[in-house]
Amino acid sequence: MTTDILRNSLETICDLANGYLENLDRRGDSWISLTSLVDHAGALNPAARDKIVMCVYNITRESSISTWQTTMSAKPPSAPGDSFAVVGPPLYLDVHVMFMANFMEKNYSDGLAALSRLIGYFQQTPWFNRDNAPALDPAIDKLTLEFENLTPVDVNYVMGMLGTRYFPSAFYKMRMLSYNAPAMLGRAYAVSAPDLRAAP
Repeated sequence: MTTDILRNSLETICDLANGYLENLDRRGDSWISLTSLVDHAGALNPAARDKIVMCVYNITRESSISTWQTTMSAKPPSAPGDSFAVVGPPLYLDVHVMFMANFMEKNYSDGLAALSRLIGYFQQTPWFNRDNAPALDPAIDKLTLEFENLTPVDVNYVMGMLGTRYFPSAFYKMRMLSYNAPAMLGRAYAVSAPDLRAAP
């Protein structure tokens, strides 16, 4: 498994959504930019102006799948004394993504239109796999995008955390990325049953 599945999944979705919007309204520049809104000093990112800004605002562990149990190699021992390879349990993550229509002044309505089309795209394409998204890393089986309902208080907190003022935005949960490194942590040996047959 590669170690950049987070980047790969976000860039793939960004490229596909960009292609969809460009087919609807060609403007000679990308509609969506996977970037930050501000730099570390708080200055606005000029490359994000008049774009739908795609950015990650949280990463959480998927709670519907338990990963507490240590897993072992699927290959059983072939002879007495052989061992299992003990590996770490997989980690399943959900990525919370914001799409902000960062369009200002006379272009504000253009941003609303682009955001509306983007929501429509994710409504008709709620999941991605290698069939409809060939650029996905082979380690990714399937990704789904779920629209998230944030309260005004939650939205205000996210905007403050990202260092920006409010612009029309849509929030999605991307489920789920599986981190399942094959590195061996140790070995476990099979327990053999004692021979209870009576001696002749």
